Amino acid sequence: MTTFEEIRLSDLTHALTITRGFPTQRTMPEGDVPVMSVADLRNEASPRHFADRDALDDAGVGLAQPGDVLVSVEGGTVGETLVVPDGSREFVPSQQVATLRVIDSSTLDPWYLGAWLTTEAAREQVRRLARGLTIQRIPIKDLASLTVRIPPLVDQREIGQRFLAFETAIKSHRAVATCLEDLRNLDLVVTLAESAGSATDSSIPTRKATARGR
Repeated sequence: MTTFEEIRLSDLTHALTITRGFPTQRTMPEGDVPVMSVADLRNEASPRHFADRDALDDAGVGLAQPGDVLVSVEGGTVGETLVVPDGSREFVPSQQVATLRVIDSSTLDPWYLGAWLTTEAAREQVRRLARGLTIQRIPIKDLASLTVRIPPLVDQREIGQRFLAFETAIKSHRAVATCLEDLRNLDLVVTLAESAGSATDSSIPTRKATARGR
């Protein structure tokens, strides 16, 4: 039977860092590096905000790395979690994102951490941290109070790999669904255009007949 130890993130400072994303007020409509929120990444949206590399250095914000666990800490998606997979395009997390970076993988598996933060128990903890009536926000320092149930490393890795497999499959199916929606919309455009053309063609003889009658 797997045993779990309940540990606060604040007690994992030797294995984990928590940082805030790039400030919104310093973004630009064009630049070197896309600035992305969790929702942008989940929906594979085109970048709307960018940052220059010099500005990243000035702000002390680094590029996202594979294995980073991103948690939405502001807006309507507060608590949503995403783990940066291998092969991701270069980007920097936005101000609405907290980056949990595992720096000691012999203690904590990043994909397990992402899996745990996706559970309802973890999301309820995160929701209790949110403040604000109009726009929900979670102060970065408060994330350290989250409690994580951590099993032995071998079990962490097994659970993390299963979570990764599901995330990969979900992303693949989401891409297929998007392609099907595009094909559906194109089919509607073509079909309605043909219908409009047919209606125009059928009206021409009627007008000619009317003209001859006159």
